[in-house]
Amino acid sequence: MLTIVVVAAVVSIVVVAICILIYRVVFPTVLSFPWEKPSENTRRCKIEKEMTVIFAGSFNPPHCGHLVMLRYLADRYGRVICCIGVNPNKKYPVSPHTRAQILNDMLSGDGSDRRANCNNVQVEVVTGYIWRYARTQNATLFFRGIRTWAVDGPEESHLQILNSWGPLLLGRIWPLKTIFLEGDPRYRDVSSTRTRAICDDVRRRRRELEKSDVTTNDDEEISRLIDELSKLVPHCVADRIAEAYGSDS
Repeated sequence: MLTIVVVAAVVSIVVVAICILIYRVVFPTVLSFPWEKPSENTRRCKIEKEMTVIFAGSFNPPHCGHLVMLRYLADRYGRVICCIGVNPNKKYPVSPHTRAQILNDMLSGDGSDRRANCNNVQVEVVTGYIWRYARTQNATLFFRGIRTWAVDGPEESHLQILNSWGPLLLGRIWPLKTIFLEGDPRYRDVSSTRTRAICDDVRRRRRELEKSDVTTNDDEEISRLIDELSKLVPHCVADRIAEAYGSDS
């Protein structure tokens, strides 16, 4: 009789767990912009200030939309780990470590890009499953940045399934809840293609000037391109991104 009760209890727990995971995929938690900020000095606020959260992405390249999200998370939570995932079997045109350096430069920039409330953000390059790394850091929430759910939802749903079942099947641990941040409308049109095109033009122009032995510091075309790029990425890292992402073609 006791065995039947135990088996029934285990089955019930498994069924409830499966239902929760299916619910998370079918009804994802999406925070629309402007994102909610809890009132100060509330119990909820105090709890969140004790939490560690993960913000994962490719950051290829890091841009102003990422910075706005990081500032929001840093303001809301006690510790934010910005994770760049690495597939050891994949070759990257711009390495994850270079992207991490750009992110750190972006967070510690000056002028209009000054690090505002981001002292609690750390950037990490993670090889392997990010959900496994998150557990070693005692993280309690997993964040993903998206343009809108209508645009990125299908692909994110696939990742949500992997992040839900992976921890259970491979790590035998309960998966972290994923929260999707819809981007600031000002930066939703930022794309890798558009950014790379400007970077290519900057690199091309610099190569032309180098061949002609003319200084690049006062070149009007380069200044115009950097100003255009600075509308997509923080100005303090625009030159660095132009050099990293531009091709010689």
